[in-house]
Amino acid sequence: DECSGAVEGFPAGRYACSDEEAKAEVLGECSTWSQVYRSAMEGECGVGLRLASAEFSASTHHSVRHACNDLPTLRTMLESQVDVAREADVELFW
Repeated sequence: DECSGAVEGFPAGRYACSDEEAKAEVLGECSTWSQVYRSAMEGECGVGLRLASAEFSASTHHSVRHACNDLPTLRTMLESQVDVAREADVELFW
């Protein structure tokens, strides 16, 4: 997956958990999901929609065996998704 991070890096993930520069680059590219979501929905349904999503996670990989497990990375993952959702006015729920 183009947004995955893994303890061992490539090929299991696009970045290694310990590579701060690559992690920041990937998170920057992958954190546009909420604006893409809003734009697509407003293109179909019009402006002013109340949008919500439960599709977010602190995990960096679909396999727990490969996923980053350090708290700074997990916090960064979650906070970046929450920040961009707020910016696009997309409500997040569990």
